[in-house]
Amino acid sequence: MIPHVSYRRPLMLVAGIWLANAALLLAFVLVPALHFELPAAVHTNLHTLFETVSIIVSALVFAAGWFTFSREGRSNVALLCSIFLGVAILDFVHLLSYEGMPAFWIPAKDGKSISFFLAARLLVAGALVAIAFQPWNRSIGTQERGWVLGLSLVFALAVSAYGLVEPDLRTLFFVPGSGLTATKIAVEYFVIALNLAAAAGFYLRMRQPQPYPLVPLFAAACLMALSELCFTLYATFHDQYSIVGHVIKVEAYLFVFRAIFIEFLEGPYRQLETARADLVESEEKYRLLFENAPDAYLMANADGSFHAANPAASTMFGIARQDLWRIGRNDVTSDPRLADFLEERARTGFVRGELILRRGDGSTFLGELSSTTYTDSRGRQLSSTFIHDITAKRQAEEEILKLNATLEQRVRDRTAELQAANEDLDHFSHLMAHDLRSPLVAIEGFAGLLKSSTAGLVNDKQERYLGRIRSNAGRMAEMIDALLELANVARAPLKIQPLDLSAIATEVLAARERREPGRAVKTVVQPGITLAGDAWQLTLVMSHLMDSAWTHTARNPAAEIAVETEPGANGAMVYVVRDNGAGSQTVQTGKVLDRLGIWQGSGDAAHEGIMMAAVRRILGRHGGRVWAESLPGGGLAVRFCLDRPAA
Repeated sequence: MIPHVSYRRPLMLVAGIWLANAALLLAFVLVPALHFELPAAVHTNLHTLFETVSIIVSALVFAAGWFTFSREGRSNVALLCSIFLGVAILDFVHLLSYEGMPAFWIPAKDGKSISFFLAARLLVAGALVAIAFQPWNRSIGTQERGWVLGLSLVFALAVSAYGLVEPDLRTLFFVPGSGLTATKIAVEYFVIALNLAAAAGFYLRMRQPQPYPLVPLFAAACLMALSELCFTLYATFHDQYSIVGHVIKVEAYLFVFRAIFIEFLEGPYRQLETARADLVESEEKYRLLFENAPDAYLMANADGSFHAANPAASTMFGIARQDLWRIGRNDVTSDPRLADFLEERARTGFVRGELILRRGDGSTFLGELSSTTYTDSRGRQLSSTFIHDITAKRQAEEEILKLNATLEQRVRDRTAELQAANEDLDHFSHLMAHDLRSPLVAIEGFAGLLKSSTAGLVNDKQERYLGRIRSNAGRMAEMIDALLELANVARAPLKIQPLDLSAIATEVLAARERREPGRAVKTVVQPGITLAGDAWQLTLVMSHLMDSAWTHTARNPAAEIAVETEPGANGAMVYVVRDNGAGSQTVQTGKVLDRLGIWQGSGDAAHEGIMMAAVRRILGRHGGRVWAESLPGGGLAVRFCLDRPAA
């Protein structure tokens, strides 16, 4: 398992320390020439030094952990500090009962002191295992902490009392002249196993960053295991293995102290520094907000005098900032609503409202105020107020209200205008239907009478003239009908309903075939084409498009007209009327039909243009559009779509 990147560099330092100690131990094991044995007096002094350091470190761990628990109440803190108080007691008894020390209750003997040493090592190893495998931040109460401390003290005092009075313990772990017993070595290996288990637990937790000092605790567990290994190898209390074991044990204790110091002493100071940096950053953000806010911001004392103002306030009131600080709220407003405004703020702590404010030059403006009260660190009652100039906004609202007040009358006027326009259109339609059609009927009638009365008396040229008069009179009548139809299309209400476009197209084509039975035109209508729209108007669209296609294919002996669909953009359905007629030289691919029409080349161009204008108007009212594609000699394809029905 690879630890998190934040642990890798500290682990390299720990590995270096551990490997240096392990190398020293290995050198003593492999090179007998390095073995030595210190004089008893020198060893006793060194042992006293090592154990004194261990006792001091244990006491510091207890003191720091106990103080921190009172602040944070974490279970692992309580366990660690309570255990190390017991360890300090056991190490102290171990020190006093060590051979060469003054008699403590009974004469000091090496075998007796080992029992206290092993008990202390068991306590430390057990505590590290517990800490490694339980959540660090689990909280316990003060009563539970007392139980943990009491159990640690009872264990330490019980072992101390029993070891001092039980004579058999002197030879249970060490026999003079023979060395360590199997029991002593077995207990040491058990302690080694506990420390290695704790080290493994700490290492596994390094996969992610943890909120406590993993690396020092991991180092302490590894060094404790190596120290205990030394205490399985010595033959006398004065040889090299005993000295190295005590040195490594002190190193392990120092790592535990380091963990406690980092977590419980350095940690709060780091948090304080972080909080101070955050405070500085927050103050800078507040200053920037205060200085650059677009709205005015005023801070006032309880009596209403200002003691802070931002640049926007100076600009809004037209008063220098230093001058604003020398005046108060009564100098910038005399609005009678001020008393109610202040009463509401005093009652709820916050108020929002509008007041008429006065600039430095005496002019007034309407301000929207948001004000709140608070108590500062010195117990002073202060207020902060944001002011937004809403003069322009209120003028715009009043203008809108005035417009709304006249809206009903304007709607009536526009309705009357539309009604008048519709009446004019109806009048124009009737004029076209009667006044324009009557002369055409007369022209066509008299031309017919003239032709019949002069039969055999006129030449061929005169005969053609009479035919052209009658033909153009008929064409003019058709154009009048088309214009009337266009007017009706614009005014007729839409009745949207589901329609079968295939059936409509089939019926329109059948009607054309009945009018010109001599034409051989192949018609192909895709079945099942449906849409939603006005039945009369969409039938008119199909009629005009079929008439155009029928006209364009008049000179093609293999004429073909097709009605089909194809997918369009955004999933919309596109409806296509396609023919293989002569096409149009003026149509560009994808160009939308204009209201004057696009087809030309026949005498009916103007009439057809009006028809196409009607098609465009109908499809536009349905929310759709129409466009055409034409290639010389390749026919014409008219496409249309109905994106959304319109009223």
